[in-house]
Amino acid sequence: MTDMQLTLNSTISRNDDVLFSEVADGMSLMDIDSGQYFHYDQTGAEIWKAIDDGITVKQLCTTLTDTFEVDAETCQNDTLVFVNELAGLGLLKAG
Repeated sequence: MTDMQLTLNSTISRNDDVLFSEVADGMSLMDIDSGQYFHYDQTGAEIWKAIDDGITVKQLCTTLTDTFEVDAETCQNDTLVFVNELAGLGLLKAG
């Protein structure tokens, strides 16, 4: 776990030690280091798939507002909560 606090300008990428697979109702992730499993719904799955190496949270939000019917402010607020949760679990890298 990490105490980093991501912002819209933070650059993020997936942790290489996390395996993931799409399932019927979303995405399942496994942290190889901890052996923990995580499951996210379709929205979480779309966010995970949209996280490319070196994408800023702001760029991620732009992608998500193009994909979902959501205003920019709501998307930014909700996405920041979600990516901070992922980072706190060690599933994302920042920098």
